[in-house]
Amino acid sequence: MLTHSNRVMILAAIAAVAVVVMFFVDPIPQDPAYHLFADTRRIAGIPNFWDVVSNLPFLLVGIYGLGRYKNLEEGMRSSAYIMLCSGVLLVCFGSAYYHLSPSTASLLWDRLPMTVAFMSLFSMLLDERVRPGARHGSLWPLVIIGIGSAAYWSITESQGHGDLRPYALVQFLPIVLMPLILWLFTAKYLRGNLLMWAFGFYVLAKVFEHFDGTVFEALGPLSGHTIKHLVAGIAVLCVVLAVPVRAEGQENP
Repeated sequence: MLTHSNRVMILAAIAAVAVVVMFFVDPIPQDPAYHLFADTRRIAGIPNFWDVVSNLPFLLVGIYGLGRYKNLEEGMRSSAYIMLCSGVLLVCFGSAYYHLSPSTASLLWDRLPMTVAFMSLFSMLLDERVRPGARHGSLWPLVIIGIGSAAYWSITESQGHGDLRPYALVQFLPIVLMPLILWLFTAKYLRGNLLMWAFGFYVLAKVFEHFDGTVFEALGPLSGHTIKHLVAGIAVLCVVLAVPVRAEGQENP
């Protein structure tokens, strides 16, 4: 049977390989075609209406998550949870702003809050299962790395040699590591089943994003990217609900 140290080494090895591979991949500039979404309809004076307003679930989930903070058990209250919910809330505004007039410059404001939310969730899971009892939490180092990856990409784009490699690593490496953590490490309080549902909805959202135009042609009213926002909203709701509240009638000490 694998010891805790062995499991940590597996995660560290995967992360190290991913970082090393990144240095052997050529810089990845932002593809201008990324901004060409299928549904460009203007409704009520709002361009790209459905891709803009479909971000509303992020606002609702973020507010709901922050509102339930006071009902979490004392040991589950953390800066990471607040940062997660705040990041989800800000995704609504960042993504809506980007979709009003999609461009490489405005895409930064879509990506920044997403990295905050991603890194906050990753921190919660690391500190709960991989690093229990650690003197210093992982939140701020991870959030700084996430924000730095998006800022680095934006700066390199402005200099004419965009490089998405660090941002891609920050976005996709945790998606590989977090299911492994759920499988390899014992739960303390986070509900693993809801987190696995969240990962499933996240993958489904990426599928809809990839087939944006195909879905729009098939369904008519909604494009793949619009549905992606709605499905991603369900994913983040699962994440928020994975942090349980105290039993009804139970009070925090």
